[in-house]
Amino acid sequence: MADESTVGEAIAKLDTETSLHTSEGRIFINQLRSVTEIISILDTSAQFKGEEIVKTGYLGEYKSVHLFKCPKGYFLFCNKTFTKNNWSIADSDLEALMSKISDNDVVQRLKEELLETAVT
Repeated sequence: MADESTVGEAIAKLDTETSLHTSEGRIFINQLRSVTEIISILDTSAQFKGEEIVKTGYLGEYKSVHLFKCPKGYFLFCNKTFTKNNWSIADSDLEALMSKISDNDVVQRLKEELLETAVT
C-alpha cells in the first residue's frame, strides 16, 4: 500500500455504471469529494486522487466491490449485479467506514483482502 504522501499522487478511475450527472450519481461524487480531489468526470466515470486497494469479483449480490485509499480517507463503492442500486460510503477512518457497512459478506471479504495486503 502507498503511504499517505504517495496516495495523493496516484490517480484512480471508477466506472459507477450510473450517470454521475443524476441525483444518484451526485451522491457518489459528494462522498468522493469528502475524501479526495476529483480530477475529471465523464458520463459514468470519475478519475480522482487515490489508490484502489481492494477490488473483488462477484460477491453475493455484487458484481464488484472497490475500496480506495484517498488523501483524506477511504471510499467504498459496491456495484450491484443486474441493477443500478449501487451504493458507496466515504470516511476519513477505515474502521469507521467498515462499521457503516450493513452487508456482513462485504465486511468479511474486505477484512480478508486487507489482511492479505497488510493494510490497516
